[in-house]
Amino acid sequence: MIYNTALDNLLHSLDRCVEPALHLNKAGLNGFFHALTITPCIIDPSEWMAELFLGQKPKLTNSQVKNLKKAVIATVKASNKLLINNQLSFPYHFSELSNDALNEVWHWCYGFLRGINLRWSFWQSGIIANETGQTHDVVKASVNIITALVTEDVNFLDNLELLRSQLAAKHNAPPNDEYILAEVFQTLPSAYECLRIFAETMARRLQTYGATNTEAAR
Repeated sequence: MIYNTALDNLLHSLDRCVEPALHLNKAGLNGFFHALTITPCIIDPSEWMAELFLGQKPKLTNSQVKNLKKAVIATVKASNKLLINNQLSFPYHFSELSNDALNEVWHWCYGFLRGINLRWSFWQSGIIANETGQTHDVVKASVNIITALVTEDVNFLDNLELLRSQLAAKHNAPPNDEYILAEVFQTLPSAYECLRIFAETMARRLQTYGATNTEAAR
């Protein structure tokens, strides 16, 4: 979980800019910065500031811009610190979730997906699957799980018909979409971890590639 102080300050700053319904809530901000931070490339704030306002950045006063910039920088630093310390983990324990917390997880996924969309081609690249000859890309599948949960559309899920048949055999009845999503929801922590590990692997490759090129240029 990104530090509460940083998120609270950012939320307060956003509240001073627009109505709460016009920006990501705290859980959404948490998810968004998780995605932004694990993505192994620098994404300029000019590309994503509007995402905090659900894609529609409003006209702001100089004071609002100053306060928002300060809060954003603090949140980025806090999330980067967690990443460096290998602590940017999935922030919810499913055994402890109440109904209100389930809604919070949805907002986290919503924010996370908005962050993923900033570099959609990277997450859909299939690099590891192609290198290892896998017919099933677990990275794409993990993104699709989050997409399905946010949109509540099971058609985003990989191997949907196989999943339907497995659940039907398990419960002796055809599962409806709501039940399928409830089952898939349990895999959310694993889906996030898959994406984090993929991003970490690619980040190491980029660092190695950069170091090799620097050495060759000397």
